[in-house]
Amino acid sequence: MALADFSRGADLLSSHDGGIRIGSGVWRVVSGTMVIARPPAVLSLLSLLVALFLTAPPASATTTARPAAPADVCWSAQLSTARVSSWILLEHGDRTYTKIRTEFRVVVPGDWPLVRDLLLSEESPAYIRAMSCLTRAHPGQYRRWSEWREGPPVITSEKDGGVTVADRTHAWVNTHEGPIDTGVWRVSAGRGEWTIRLLPPPALIGARWDEIKVDPGGPGARTAIPRPGKGEGATALVWHPATPGGEKADESRSGPGQRPSRTHAAGKETSTTASVPAVTVRLQPSWQRSWAAQSNRWTAVLLDRTGSVIAAVLTGSLLLRGVVLYRRRSAPLSVVRDRTLRNLTRWAVVLVLLALLTDGRAVLQRYEETRDLLLWPPELVLRDHGFALAVVAVLFSLGLPPRRFWVLIAALSAPPLLVAAVPDAFDLGHGGLAEASAVALAAETTASASLFALSTLAFTAAAWRLATDGELLPKSRRRPGSDRLLRLRVAGPAVLAWTVLVTAFFALTEERAWQRATWLSDRTVPDYGRDHMNDFVWEAMASVPQAQDVLSWYVWMLTGVAVLAVLRAWRSSTAVSPLEEPADRILFLTFFAAVVPLIGGYVVGNSAATALWILLGMLALYGLVAPFAGRSVLAQPLELSGRPLTSAAAAPGGRTALLEKARFYREIHAELRRLDQGLFGDVPPKRSDLEQRLDDLHDWPAHPPSSGAPDRLPARISVVDAALALGPRDTWWANGSRCARLSLIPALPASVLMVWVWGIRGDGWTSVLSNHFGVPGLVLDFLGWTATWTGAAFVLGALWRLLPGRRGAAKALPVTAAFALPAAADSLVLHFTDESTAGLALAVSAMLLVLTVTGIAVDFDTFRTEQRYWQSRLGLLLSIYQMRYYSLQFAYLIAQIVAMISIWQFLSEPDAAPQPPEPKG
Repeated sequence: MALADFSRGADLLSSHDGGIRIGSGVWRVVSGTMVIARPPAVLSLLSLLVALFLTAPPASATTTARPAAPADVCWSAQLSTARVSSWILLEHGDRTYTKIRTEFRVVVPGDWPLVRDLLLSEESPAYIRAMSCLTRAHPGQYRRWSEWREGPPVITSEKDGGVTVADRTHAWVNTHEGPIDTGVWRVSAGRGEWTIRLLPPPALIGARWDEIKVDPGGPGARTAIPRPGKGEGATALVWHPATPGGEKADESRSGPGQRPSRTHAAGKETSTTASVPAVTVRLQPSWQRSWAAQSNRWTAVLLDRTGSVIAAVLTGSLLLRGVVLYRRRSAPLSVVRDRTLRNLTRWAVVLVLLALLTDGRAVLQRYEETRDLLLWPPELVLRDHGFALAVVAVLFSLGLPPRRFWVLIAALSAPPLLVAAVPDAFDLGHGGLAEASAVALAAETTASASLFALSTLAFTAAAWRLATDGELLPKSRRRPGSDRLLRLRVAGPAVLAWTVLVTAFFALTEERAWQRATWLSDRTVPDYGRDHMNDFVWEAMASVPQAQDVLSWYVWMLTGVAVLAVLRAWRSSTAVSPLEEPADRILFLTFFAAVVPLIGGYVVGNSAATALWILLGMLALYGLVAPFAGRSVLAQPLELSGRPLTSAAAAPGGRTALLEKARFYREIHAELRRLDQGLFGDVPPKRSDLEQRLDDLHDWPAHPPSSGAPDRLPARISVVDAALALGPRDTWWANGSRCARLSLIPALPASVLMVWVWGIRGDGWTSVLSNHFGVPGLVLDFLGWTATWTGAAFVLGALWRLLPGRRGAAKALPVTAAFALPAAADSLVLHFTDESTAGLALAVSAMLLVLTVTGIAVDFDTFRTEQRYWQSRLGLLLSIYQMRYYSLQFAYLIAQIVAMISIWQFLSEPDAAPQPPEPKG
């Protein structure tokens, strides 16, 4: 299924502060996104264009130079009458990582020489210099990757010629390495203690600081230096440096969210100045937020990635166990059956190898970073390209694409191999990236994108091989009876189009991230352009391991395809459900656990317990279905022989007989209703005759036929109930396939809803825009959610004859409950760790609605042969359900929609936005 976000909240956001980013190998991206891929020719051209754009001199460099500035470029003396206030708030609850919110507000006097520059465009060098004086130490080069803001500082002109600057920023405590600078504040996260420090800009040291507020959140501050003048609320500490004794001079001011007041005497502004205190607050956060902040330590990364490997090993072991059970069957081993079992065996091994390669590389990278093992670009390229090519080789060993693909594969393999073999030829030698190089950018971008193109092609080839060998795809129309081939002229342009789309968003996101981190940097100096170029090169290098992580999030889809291929090849025409045979049972339960439930066990930034939720999903489905199989309609015994209704309905001609009897049953009931309403003519039928005809419909041929009197259907089961219990098709596989197709209509809007909830709503959109592959990832999230709904519908159809309930809406309840149980367990764990659970209830509600609508559609499809006798489908549906059943179904759907609207309104509250779940891997 989708996602699983899936680190929650803001762990997408970079934790580097200052200097050039050296990649993002340890970041955990949560939106379920894909990585760039682009054929070499297109990549080279685009890379050169980007390089030319980055090295072009800024327009401001050619403007007329301003007069030489004095030694104090910020004119600090003229800021002595400025009024300043600032606050910082740490939000710990209902999230994985603590969120930092700050506000810095300064009333700049009109006589400050740079005050008019604040009214210019944010890209103006004069504006950047003036704003740097107010919010930084001095004009220069700044790289704040951890600082975020919803928009530029708000500038408000005052009547006296001055301006008010209000700058709001936010960040996340998602790293323990180095301080997190945001606004005029610095937060340092230690193992057991965090420190908050005020970093006043030097130009405003002599200004009037009216109010400083620090709210460390619960449980409050341990120490505060200097001693605060007062408290506010439960945990906030307040200082008033500008007021003697720390008392507030003007009680009309209500806090840092409002502009500081001014006092006028004889038409002139007066103020009481005092030096700004070196505010330092220490706090001991909850263990949940402290653990999350330490999630990028090597031991935490090792534990996290080990959990992913264990989940892959568990899934692979379940698949191999299924293969062993199938091999023990006495059924004849056809070519298709043998082929699907061999594919499933290979996929179980490939699944573990992929986990070892992707997660092992991440642990190795984090180990090198922790031990300060500095790797130059050649070593980084060799390591990351080597792991990526190994992943591609493993997937191609399963996919085995046609020969015509090998030319394309060789062409895409050439760039990464060349860059890794002779990095000095592409300015990627041991000298590092001291000088900007368009050649380095073009080479590394081409190599990285080619690697992802290979990964995408290998993933597609593996999925195609698993599907065609299991005959899940329609046969070829050009060659009747032959498998449909993966054609280069279709796959090639598709991969190219997807690559160009992702590449475009990658470049836009990287440029946006650079502008965000360097918005107060001097763009007229050569260092700015060189660092800009180098940042693109480093991110192109970092995209290689990110691609492998993204690939690992969607291997659950291949697991689902491999299992479906085996279930189809080994399906039994006499089995009531896939839970009868041990081999079918273990693979069917594995399919449900891998595809349908939300992945759980991702807590405080760690997925060590993910494997437990796989087992919980399997136990939930089996425990909620198998014990109640005896209450299903087809499990009821015939009145005379005591045989279950299943054996009678499954006999040759049994289904046709039931459908015919069900039609007569509805027609007789319609006559009875007309008789009760007096709608017949002069000679109405006798009620006793109609009732006798209804009673005769319960007769069933004896088994064996020579045994005498006919058998009878169970008294409490009508022929309509029995016909609906059979489902629209003759076998459990056919019923499951039909349910999956019918679920597509309600699944599409449900997928859009879940993408909005976990990818766009609240902080999700910020995470998407900050992630280099975020926007295309929304498309993949949509496809993943659609696969989740259709997978659940397949489970519903496959278990149709085994589920209790007489109508499709009732049969949807056990499957929904099996989906909800792991989500409920995850919710309890997240409640314990004080993380967001807002999206889980909506996901369960959406699943119930999708399966309910699908169940009603299945009931209608069961009598599809009668549709030509009715003017509309609604009329047939009313005839099938009868009016009282139809009213109940309609009211039930309305109640579900009302519940979803209520949850939607809850999610619409600004503070209730859920965090994205960890994607499934």
